[in-house]
Amino acid sequence: MINVIKADFKKMYYLSSYLHYVLAIGLLSILFGFTFLFTIGVTQGKELTQLAGLEVMDITLLGMDIAAIMLIIFAASFISNEFTSGSICPSLAITPLRHRYYFSKMIFIAVLSLLVSITLTVIFFGLSNLVLSVNNMKTVPIFQQALLLKFIGALFLPLFYSVLSAAAAFYFQSASGGTTFALGVMFLPAFIKMFPAGVSDVLLTVLPERSLHTLSEAGAAGQWLSAASILLGWIVISSFMGLSKLKRTDF
Repeated sequence: MINVIKADFKKMYYLSSYLHYVLAIGLLSILFGFTFLFTIGVTQGKELTQLAGLEVMDITLLGMDIAAIMLIIFAASFISNEFTSGSICPSLAITPLRHRYYFSKMIFIAVLSLLVSITLTVIFFGLSNLVLSVNNMKTVPIFQQALLLKFIGALFLPLFYSVLSAAAAFYFQSASGGTTFALGVMFLPAFIKMFPAGVSDVLLTVLPERSLHTLSEAGAAGQWLSAASILLGWIVISSFMGLSKLKRTDF
């Protein structure tokens, strides 16, 4: 299992297309994050110097949404490539226990997403404080509780959706299926909010968007536990479906 994970990271290093895509994730996330910040006068009618330091961090961290979308596409493509290229057959010959093969791929996607998220979060923190300093604004200390909570939410967003995409790619055995499922779950709340409040509130409770938002806010322990349970439920159910499909497939 460990050897499969190591092989996937070596594949990331030696296959330039994968490496270039990950670099593009970082560059585009930073570009969009600071585009959102420097166009705040157009989008919200405020000057940059009118914002609090935490608001600046909050706006630049919107770039993590771009990272999440791109990691969804990467995870689905990476898993589906195992099926389309036929490399899954020799892999299963080496690792005949399919659940071990499955979880090695899922762990690889999770670790990669977490590494990308941590790197981007650190970059956003440093560059945002640099912008604040250049504009003679008060910088934000890293150990401020509100900021740490926002960082937690920013870390979990790409991690959650990339794992969801990978599980769906195993189930549908295609990049389009994995990408569509994860993006559908991500953007479905925007459609549900068009329903009457009584209906939308119930539906939004079981969707991950509200739970991910809860992780980035200071709330009661019960709220965090409820949010974590909903997110874990999505991961467990989607992973079970993906693994079941893998076990039933005849290669």
